[in-house]
Amino acid sequence: MATYKYFVDDESDELYEFESIREYDCNVQIELDLLAELIAEDYYDEYYGWEDNWPIRITIIKDGQEIATFSVNKEYEPVFSASRIDDN
Repeated sequence: MATYKYFVDDESDELYEFESIREYDCNVQIELDLLAELIAEDYYDEYYGWEDNWPIRITIIKDGQEIATFSVNKEYEPVFSASRIDDN
């Protein structure tokens, strides 16, 4: 299991923790992109990220060193539900 820390926007004094079942190679851009997306989902679900104005900036920290900063946007996916209102 790998542990990453991160902060949102410029709030470096408020670190959040993300635990992953796998280690990501921080030298491979596609791995970093995936990690940033997973961390954004973690922030949204676990730390009231749904209250923020997106896009946000996420800085990823591993072993006490800043690895990378990402601008992350949240996509909107509408969900529709219907219920019949007539008696026919």
